[in-house]
Amino acid sequence: MTFEEPIYRPPWEAASVLLPLTQSCNWNRCKFCYRSKDYKFVVAPAEVFECELKAQLPYYPPDARVFFVGSNNFALPTDKLLIYLDIVNRYMPEHDRISMFSRVDAIARKTDEQLRELAEHGCAHLYVGTESGSDEALDLMDKGHKAEEAVKQLRRLDEAGITYTVFYILGLGGKGTAEKSAEKTAALFNQVHPTQIVTTGMTVTEGTGAWDMRENGEYIQASEREMIEELRTFLQNLRIGAVYDGTHALNPVHYRFDTGNPEQKRQVLADLERILSTYTDEQLEEAIRRSELEESCKPVHLQKTS
Repeated sequence: MTFEEPIYRPPWEAASVLLPLTQSCNWNRCKFCYRSKDYKFVVAPAEVFECELKAQLPYYPPDARVFFVGSNNFALPTDKLLIYLDIVNRYMPEHDRISMFSRVDAIARKTDEQLRELAEHGCAHLYVGTESGSDEALDLMDKGHKAEEAVKQLRRLDEAGITYTVFYILGLGGKGTAEKSAEKTAALFNQVHPTQIVTTGMTVTEGTGAWDMRENGEYIQASEREMIEELRTFLQNLRIGAVYDGTHALNPVHYRFDTGNPEQKRQVLADLERILSTYTDEQLEEAIRRSELEESCKPVHLQKTS
């Protein structure tokens, strides 16, 4: 069996053993998402997964990290996930950790006992699609969960001993929502314990629901200035210590620092103030060129016909 979807993994898993477990996303309704629209959700048979791992073993050290490729692998039933985790444990007993993507609702469908069992079998880290603390933005983009539910489920991961990275899309709610989204997202993350907070800038891509809404006048995109202001307000209100990573290409500005380090945080906030006070709206739009980023994210079938 060969998946058609290109392998996608977080930058921090570049040196990990990449094991395709699922293709696409079982939800696949988020209006901002451009990654999995062309593909059906399918799961690799255990024997195929095992063969893939055995083929890759000679190229990695015994203590390498392992990443299960797929947009929402944690949605698989616990008994099935345990089969794949134990295949890795059998061939790589010294692995550093196993990680994968998860939606908030996938965590909710597992009991506390199941979360602990998964952690005991090596599921050490999840990349969780929180996206925003604003229910208005989440509903607009059909994310399928509320901010309160995200807090509840991330706390359950804390209790189970599973660490996690959270995601935040600047500008998700559209024009005029920056201040509220920033404050609510900081309030969400202040209640939990992510090891890493990752941002991207909202990029409306052809073939997505957000594109259709924008074409119909139902969605007005936030400006680059608004997204930078949103990041500033978010960091001003964030009280927890975590690695902030805003180095993804879709961000309007790029930083990576420890939010628990007062001096590093002060320097980033000062730089944001400098940018906002120095450059006009037009200069920011020209420097970031969001339209070119939109083109680079275009779904595969649209790229082929362009």
